[in-house]
Amino acid sequence: MTKLFRKFRQNILFEGKNGRYLKYAFGEVILVVIGILIALQINNWNENRKNRILEKEILTELIATAKSNHESLLKGLESWESTTKSLNLIMQVIDQRLPYADSLAGYFKEAHRKRGNNLNGLNFSGYKSLENRGYHLVRNPELRKEIINLFEQRLSRLSSTNNQVDIDNSSFHYEYIAKNFRLGDKGHIPHSYQSLLDDPFYYSILKGLETSLDRKINRVYGFLTNNKQFLELLETELSVLD
Repeated sequence: MTKLFRKFRQNILFEGKNGRYLKYAFGEVILVVIGILIALQINNWNENRKNRILEKEILTELIATAKSNHESLLKGLESWESTTKSLNLIMQVIDQRLPYADSLAGYFKEAHRKRGNNLNGLNFSGYKSLENRGYHLVRNPELRKEIINLFEQRLSRLSSTNNQVDIDNSSFHYEYIAKNFRLGDKGHIPHSYQSLLDDPFYYSILKGLETSLDRKINRVYGFLTNNKQFLELLETELSVLD
């Protein structure tokens, strides 16, 4: 085809038909431009197709990440609410100065238990994948904003709450417990129950832990509500891409 056009052009020049040659040259330029535009269009279409495939992959990863965090936090709530009940029961026993019962050992151990692991192990894999590949892959600007807000702000607030609980534990919790209780697999038994009832410092430990744990539980419930709405947004967006 190229040889045919070249031969045709040479014949026009040889015959001295300049006007006809100019028309031909102009037409050839138009064909070249159209070819370039078509090639660019095909290239853009391929790039868009690749980006849509990547977007679906990222949204799928984000859904898996959000579900993983949701399940982890629900398990954490069961543990933290159990600890809160034990704290409240022990404070009630102290307030009413009730006599010691063997069953209290289990409640003491539950109230003294370490907590926070469910927040320390939160999943960020889907968000890290988006961060590495580029936020632009999520075309919906509102969804993109919500993704960043959820992982960068709301999860950060949860983390700060968890750190505060750890501070409460480390500052005066375990040293006191180790000194004043016999620690066993089935419970924590006070060396002197009467001294415990009369010790306002121990009561302040329990109250401080209850306050910080309640704050943590409330924030987790708030996050779970946001996370549920976030999952619905992701699933809706993914259904549009299918």
